[in-house]
Amino acid sequence: MRVLAYSASAAMIGLCLATAPAPTFASEAQKTETTDAGAVGDAYRLGVSDKLRIQVFEWRPARDELFTWTALNQVYSIDTAGTLSLPLLGQVKAAGYTTTELATLISHKLAKRLNLGAVPHATVEVTEFRPIFVTGHVEKSGEYPFAPGMTVLQGVSRGGGLAKAGANGLRLEREFLTVSGTYDQLLQERERLTVRKARLEAELALADRIAFPAELRMTRRPYKVEFTASLMAKEQSVFELRRKAYETQTTALHQLQSFLEQEVDTLAKRLDAHQTQIDLMKSELSGIEHLTDRGLATQPRLLSMKRSLAQLEGDKLRMESERTRARQEVSRVVLSKIEFDNKRANDLTVELQQTETRLQQVSQEASVSEQLLVETRSQAAASPGMRLVSNGADTGGPEVSYTIARQVRGGVIEIEATESTQLQPGDTIKVNISAAPLGAGGGLEIGIPGGVPRGARQIPAGTTAEPPKSPNRASVEQISTGSTVPR
Repeated sequence: MRVLAYSASAAMIGLCLATAPAPTFASEAQKTETTDAGAVGDAYRLGVSDKLRIQVFEWRPARDELFTWTALNQVYSIDTAGTLSLPLLGQVKAAGYTTTELATLISHKLAKRLNLGAVPHATVEVTEFRPIFVTGHVEKSGEYPFAPGMTVLQGVSRGGGLAKAGANGLRLEREFLTVSGTYDQLLQERERLTVRKARLEAELALADRIAFPAELRMTRRPYKVEFTASLMAKEQSVFELRRKAYETQTTALHQLQSFLEQEVDTLAKRLDAHQTQIDLMKSELSGIEHLTDRGLATQPRLLSMKRSLAQLEGDKLRMESERTRARQEVSRVVLSKIEFDNKRANDLTVELQQTETRLQQVSQEASVSEQLLVETRSQAAASPGMRLVSNGADTGGPEVSYTIARQVRGGVIEIEATESTQLQPGDTIKVNISAAPLGAGGGLEIGIPGGVPRGARQIPAGTTAEPPKSPNRASVEQISTGSTVPR
């Protein structure tokens, strides 16, 4: 009887979760396949040679667990035809979609292919973007990995900096580019760790949203505005997903505890009613015994009454045992809730400690890189007639110009760029160094990364912006800019 009640309780929980209305994205997924990739938002559009990590999950209410589709959870590469080769689905078009659109497409294709009652949840993450290419007056022309937020300056530093030349100014600029690229990467990692730390602290505090540090509201360079906004949006999305998973788990445990407590109350009421029957039977048995002593009742009737009384007392013992077992189940559920909360807090604390340790290490490395940049600047200032410039400034020193060759639907276009221009996957950087007219003035003119440049923007603290589409939308502090996000 206890087992049936416990199974019914678990079934009710599973029914509540399984019968939640499924997203009606089937038609939207079909439309996505025929939609022009360049006409939907500014999110990054996948392309050939991108490597993707695909994960598929499914909630199974019968077992009260989140099931992972290990056969599909792998890293895949987009082939030259712009498709992915996935188990169960075969060739799936990926080029031109965002990660969110591709995840939705895969979810609905799996549901349709396997005739599933509920659409599974899929996530797509870019593990490696298609590479960039650096050519021209650099140390090492070739193919180099792309990273989100990468600028021309960082791309050139991947190629070893500017090519060697006899002029001392070129050597100093090359050293500056190399150290500056490393410094910028450290600053980006520091921002990434700072945002992650804020998210972990919010999870530990069971907050409704992330309280991002005030230092993130002041951008140091205009081209980093979108990078910072993207970090905050992604961490907010992760925060929302993990908070909903936690709430789902705790709600299921609370419901299970409530059902078991109801079972205990029901058994208690049954025991009270059973005790009443026993009391009545004893009263009737006492009267029969009195009649038997006077010869007015037979012995068989007396024995039958005693046998019925013994059976009632046995049933009472069984019900008391069932109530004890139900109470034990309630205790187990309470213990499970405590263990779940403790494990979550412990995991978050360990991750927070690791993040803080790495953040401290990155800050120290950034400090060393900044000192190297100051030293390079001092050395260049001591070299008369030398001036580190870029993009055609008339200074009397060598002029460095950058051109980006970018593939678009209509072919290849060339874009005049600066050191701070953001790159997109597949770009080719052309570096050109030309001599300036004789008689031009000289002197050192470089900037230390991290300083607030002219035109730097501050993130308004009281405004919000909508992040890229995700299973759970989250509000983040808006960073307004005119720059574009890589597609």
